[in-house]
Amino acid sequence: MMELWTFTSESPKEEEGDETKQALLDARSRVTTTFRLSVPSVCIFACVWILLFLHFVRPPLRWYRSQDSIGSAMNARSNRESQTATFVPTNYSVSPGYFIQSDPNAKLDDYDLLQDEFGLVDKKGGWSALKQIVQELNQESDSLTAYKLMYIARHGEGWHNVAEAKYGSEQWNCKWSMLDGDGNITWGPDPPLTPKGEGQARAVNAAWHTQIAAGVPLPQSLYASPLQRSLRTLQITWSDILLDSIKPTIREHWRETIGIHTCDKRRDKTAIAADFPGFQFEQTFSEHDELWNEIYQEPPAQQALRIQQALDEVFATDSNPYISITAHSGVINAFFTVVGHRNLQVPPGAFVPVLLKAVGHREASQPVITGGQSATAPVCSATATPAQAVHQSAGAT
Repeated sequence: MMELWTFTSESPKEEEGDETKQALLDARSRVTTTFRLSVPSVCIFACVWILLFLHFVRPPLRWYRSQDSIGSAMNARSNRESQTATFVPTNYSVSPGYFIQSDPNAKLDDYDLLQDEFGLVDKKGGWSALKQIVQELNQESDSLTAYKLMYIARHGEGWHNVAEAKYGSEQWNCKWSMLDGDGNITWGPDPPLTPKGEGQARAVNAAWHTQIAAGVPLPQSLYASPLQRSLRTLQITWSDILLDSIKPTIREHWRETIGIHTCDKRRDKTAIAADFPGFQFEQTFSEHDELWNEIYQEPPAQQALRIQQALDEVFATDSNPYISITAHSGVINAFFTVVGHRNLQVPPGAFVPVLLKAVGHREASQPVITGGQSATAPVCSATATPAQAVHQSAGAT
């Protein structure tokens, strides 16, 4: 049987003898002939299939590839269109009518933005309408005008907040703030969050999850003060939302009021990097704290000038329209001064969304913020003793 399927190109020789053997040779000859005849047929059949493939299958594949290219181009164009111009602004202003916190007439006593869609005014249009507005404002702006939605946040409660509540603001400012602790509480330098402060940050995280389901625009850039209470607040707030895709940037200018208070003296860069390995530093960030001074403190005017410079840097280098800054109460107050926002007392762990317009035209310059003279610590008017309200625990304040 194996011999039957051993094809050859030579015709078998005629052999005399048994009729069965002759019949077998004839069969071999027929198989060989059939094989020879089938080779051209197979080639023709294959060619036909190739032609059919090229005619009917390849054009759709080419069409799909072209659609992918068109889609990629449209996405790239959309990304470009959603960016803002980058320049150093000469004027900042708050775009009114989008958040209740920006309304100078709004009653905000005991207001909780976490329970009110972060203060969004247009509840009917929702976040999708606001995103469309931000995109259109930037598309219609010239190269020296930009709009950014900025979420400026205050860190959660730190141990220095506990100490100030314990001793009262007057005694805190004239004595206790210049010490590292009182033997029971350590608040300097650079104190961490209390358990309550971490809980406040988790509450903000939960609120963001709720608004994500409603379509809130998430920050595309994250900035933070180098003080660990701000870094930890940012870390908790965005841990399972953005930190897998965005590396927060630590910038010196976003730190709290500089000088005198030990809670506002930062740690070395090496220590910060060890505790927050997923963060990055601005290029000019020094290893040691070169700014804090135990005798002099920057007054509000100097701090406002510093925050103005920090904002200038954001608008000059970052084209993203959605920005988050995690900082301090003093920084937020200075920010309000620079952009003309109404004054608000932002509690620990809370934040304020602001749709900010920046303009770089010469004729749009705003009043110059002058630094003024540095401040010194106030003199205590009474014996520095604890306030009447005795502090029970870190979580009680």
